[in-house]
Amino acid sequence: MTRNSIVILLGVLATGCKGETVTKDNPDTLRDLDICKKTVEEKNKLITAMQEEAARTRPPGEIVLVIEGNALTVKAGGGGGGTVQHPIDDKQAAAASKEFLNLVERSRGAIQKCYEQALKKNQGLQGRTVTLTVSASFSQSGVFQTSTFLPSLGDVFDTCIKGVASKWALPGNSPAMTFKAQVSLTPS
Repeated sequence: MTRNSIVILLGVLATGCKGETVTKDNPDTLRDLDICKKTVEEKNKLITAMQEEAARTRPPGEIVLVIEGNALTVKAGGGGGGTVQHPIDDKQAAAASKEFLNLVERSRGAIQKCYEQALKKNQGLQGRTVTLTVSASFSQSGVFQTSTFLPSLGDVFDTCIKGVASKWALPGNSPAMTFKAQVSLTPS
C-alpha cells in the first residue's frame, strides 16, 4: 500500500467511528416484557385472592404455624374472629412443627418426582430453582384436611403434590393447625 492509500483508509475508518452510538429496543422483546409483567401482576392477584379465601375458610380457633428457616411463628387462624379458643403452648407448637417438617422431609423424594413431571410439561422451569411454599391444615385429631402450594407449577404438579400431601397425618393429640414451610426444588 502506498502512503496516500493508508491515509485515505485511516480517514475512512476514523469517519465511521465518529458520532453517538444509538441503541434501539427490539419490539419483540418489549412486547414479551409487557406480557411477562402482566402475567406477574395476574399471578400476584391470584395469590392474594387464594390467601384471602384460605383465611376465610380456616376453621374457628385454628392455629397457623409459619416455619421460615429456623424461625417459628404462631398466629391465630381466621374464620372464627381470629381468636384462639385454646392457646397452644410453645412446646406443643414446636413438637407439632417438627412433626410437620419431618412429614415434608420424608415426602421430599415424592415432591421431587412431582417437580420432575412438571419439568417435562413446562420448559420454563428448566435450569432454575423454585421455592415452593407448602401450606397444610390438619384437624384436631391430626388428620390432613387441605393443602396449598405456591407457586403453582401446572396441573400435573398440583395434582401430584396434593396426592402426596393427602397421605400426611399428625399425632392425634395436637390442636387444629395449619403449617406453612418452604421447600426448594431444583432440576436433577
